[in-house]
Amino acid sequence: MIAATAVPLASHPHVFIDAGANLIFDDAGQLAAVRVFWAYDEFYSMLLIEDNGLDTDGDGTPEQAALDAYAGKDVDWDAGFPGDLYLQNEGADVGLSGPVEHGMRYEEGRVVSWHIRPLKTRLKVGSEPVLAQIYDPTFFVAYDLHLPVTVEGAEACAVEQIPADLGAAYDKVESLLYGPDSAEYSEDSYPEVGHLFADKMLLTCSE
Repeated sequence: MIAATAVPLASHPHVFIDAGANLIFDDAGQLAAVRVFWAYDEFYSMLLIEDNGLDTDGDGTPEQAALDAYAGKDVDWDAGFPGDLYLQNEGADVGLSGPVEHGMRYEEGRVVSWHIRPLKTRLKVGSEPVLAQIYDPTFFVAYDLHLPVTVEGAEACAVEQIPADLGAAYDKVESLLYGPDSAEYSEDSYPEVGHLFADKMLLTCSE
């Protein structure tokens, strides 16, 4: 193990993603799924394109046909992996199925992908907020809600966005790594602090 002081605070995150969400309701007025949007940072987009041969003619821009063929492979997770999307209803975790639809495009030097995560049990949403967050627990990936957050299929519902308290988050990480009760961490055992940096999406519906 590497001593805590040997793991700089800046060692995480490594990948930066602008995220967005489309909260989808069914015809019965229940929350049915979440469409998640990720815009990868320019450096990771370049790696994604090069490593997967998405720029077939070498002009520096990936072809849409190649992106269409690759779509979904960036979320081809092992069974049980949460996929960096978390929902809570009345304090209890909401079960999500794996991605069922995918899309990918390239714009302004960045790969933008989307996928849909159905709820395992659809929810009737009222005045008590349903909490949605997008984050990587290990903070290897940093997500920011810079893309639109919208509601589809429910005019009586709205989403309030609450930014993370970054000052408090960094203070907590510094305490975990360097404080009097700090443990020893390596690059492979970084504390799970991603939730501290996660913006909140609070979904409510009027009766």
